[in-house]
Amino acid sequence: MRLVALVSLWLIMLCSSLMAAEIKGLYRMDVAVQSKDESTRIEDIRRALELVLKRLVRIDAMQSKAVRAMLEKPDQFVLQYEYVTKSTGGTPLDYLSVDFDPSRIKNTLRESNISPWGEQRPEVLVWLSIEDNTQKSMFVADQMPEVDRALHAAAEENGVPVTVPLWDLTDQQSLSLDDLETGNEERIRQASLRYETDAILAGRLSHRLDGTWDASWRLYLQNMDATWQGNFSDLPGAFRSGTSGVYTRLAERYIPRTSQVTTLELKVVGLSSLDAIDRATAYLSRLSQVEKLEWLGVDADHAVFKLYVLGDRTSLEEVLALGRVLRPVADQDRHFSGLTYQLAE
Repeated sequence: MRLVALVSLWLIMLCSSLMAAEIKGLYRMDVAVQSKDESTRIEDIRRALELVLKRLVRIDAMQSKAVRAMLEKPDQFVLQYEYVTKSTGGTPLDYLSVDFDPSRIKNTLRESNISPWGEQRPEVLVWLSIEDNTQKSMFVADQMPEVDRALHAAAEENGVPVTVPLWDLTDQQSLSLDDLETGNEERIRQASLRYETDAILAGRLSHRLDGTWDASWRLYLQNMDATWQGNFSDLPGAFRSGTSGVYTRLAERYIPRTSQVTTLELKVVGLSSLDAIDRATAYLSRLSQVEKLEWLGVDADHAVFKLYVLGDRTSLEEVLALGRVLRPVADQDRHFSGLTYQLAE
C-alpha cells in the first residue's frame, strides 16, 4: 500500500507539469492597420487588447469599470509587438501583431473579481450545410479549403476550439443534409457521438444573389439547445456570428462569476490501477478552474484530492459534467462531505 501511495504521489507531481490539449495563443492578437505611425499604435494596441479580452471574460464583464480601465492604458499589458504583412485574397495587408502578458491580465481581472477563462475549453463539433448557386452540399474540410480556413479563423478569434466531421461513409449513413435542414436533434446528436466532443454546432449557410450570406446556427450542449441567425456581408462574418454565439453561451455557463477561490475535497473511486490514477490526476490538473491540486490520500480503489477552485462547488460540477471522464456517484461514507466521482472506463 505504501508503494502504491508513493508511486501515486510521483504521478501527481508528474501530471501537474503535463500540457493538455488546449487553445494556444489566447493572449496574442493580430489587427489590420492603416498606418505604422506611433500616433496610431496605442489605438491599434487597444483594439487588439479588446479582442483578447472578449475571448477571456463574460460579455457583461466587458462593460465593467475594470475592463474599461484596462482599455484606457492598453500598452501596460504588452509583452512585445511587431508589424507583419499578410496576403488576404491576393492583396497584401499590414497587421500589428501583439503579445500580451497573461499573468498581468489575469491578475488585473482577478483583483476586480472577474474570473478569466483558461485555455481548457469545451470542444465543439461543427456540422455545416452550404447552399451556393441553388446547390446544397455538406461541408467537407479537405474539399472546401477556403470555407475551412474561414471557420477556423473565426473560431480562433473567439477562443472556441472546433473540430469538423470526416463526412466518411459512417457519417453519411448517420446524417443527411435534410437532417441539418430540419434540425433533427436526435440524428445530429447520434451522428456526433463518435467524435466525443463536448458540444455540437449545426449550421446552415446560404449565399444570396446580392452576395451576402444567411446564417442559421444551433448549439447542442447537454440540456442546452440555443439558436440564432443573421445576414452577413461575407463568409468570414457569417462564421464569426457562429463562433461568437458559441463563445457567449459557453462563457455564460462555464466562466465562474467570481474570482474567489474555493477549497473542495474530491474523491475519485474506481481506480483499479496506477494508470487509472494517472488518468484521473491528469484530467483534474488540466481543468482551467483548478488553480491548485493536492494529493490527500489513496486507498485500494480510490484517491482523495484537495482542489483549489475558481468559483464555487456548482461551477466545478458543471465543468466536470463536460468531459465524461468522471461521473458523479453516491458516496457510502457518511463522514465524507466532499464530491465523489467515478472514473469512466
